[in-house]
Amino acid sequence: GLDGRKMSKSYDNTIPLFTPRTQLQKLIGGIVTDSRAPGEPKETEGSALFQLYQAFADADETAALRRAFAEGIGWGDAKQVVFERVDREIAPLRAHYEALMADPAHIERILLAGADKARAISRPFIGKLREAVGLRRLEPAAQTGAVKGAKVALPSFKQYRERDGRFHFKFLDAQGRLLLQSLGFETPQEAGRAIALLQRQRGEALNFLANRLEPADNETIRMTIESLETLARTSNGV
Repeated sequence: GLDGRKMSKSYDNTIPLFTPRTQLQKLIGGIVTDSRAPGEPKETEGSALFQLYQAFADADETAALRRAFAEGIGWGDAKQVVFERVDREIAPLRAHYEALMADPAHIERILLAGADKARAISRPFIGKLREAVGLRRLEPAAQTGAVKGAKVALPSFKQYRERDGRFHFKFLDAQGRLLLQSLGFETPQEAGRAIALLQRQRGEALNFLANRLEPADNETIRMTIESLETLARTSNGV
């Protein structure tokens, strides 16, 4: 990490992969080093700066920087070498990332197309699997009409704003039990788009939004997908 400890969001010592170039240079420039002056040999072992360089450089480049450390390269110069090597690797990827982030509708179209393709392939197998594990409807189809008009409790989303000003949502099953809890979003529109994605894509959306949701165990995830499918069937009049 930037402070010499293990890189972790909890320590706030990470370097976001696609951070802007100027911010990347600032973050690398802030990596903690020892007090050895220019001209004094420097250790590569345990050096966060050297480890970062190794992650991007090839064997020859790594050997060259190792020699520079032994010959006493100044920390400022070493950080500039590391920054230039990392940025050379990241710059093309950053441009692609920024283009994708500027057009979320394009990402959603790709995801929806993939979901449709996967659904067409998996639907027959999922039907057989539901039968095999006992998730099919237990009552005969002829009996379902008798209760068609009855009001049935359904899973639901609840959207709200916390005291910190960020927008959250939670997903409850038909009995009102919490299945899914989001982290904070900057705007209600962002939270709304996440809800819409879950309603359309269900399981696929859970994977896509994993870093925007509170962690959940496998059983809760299974129940969440079932409740989302129940909600989808109701919305489609099935």
